[in-house]
Amino acid sequence: MVLECECGNRTGLFATGDRDEHGREFIELEDDDRFSYEIGGDSIVFRCAFCGYRYRLKQFSPFE
Repeated sequence: MVLECECGNRTGLFATGDRDEHGREFIELEDDDRFSYEIGGDSIVFRCAFCGYRYRLKQFSPFE
């Protein structure tokens, strides 16, 4: 997966090979100097290191 900011800053997310108890694979930022992230109660916020723009990804409800 690729994360690209409005300013053109870009990084990728890659699968680590590790899985949680539900079989979901963990992902990591390819280059964590380009974006930082904060995990909140109901979302994750990515912040661009170049321009400071922030992107919020809301938590989805659990699959049933």
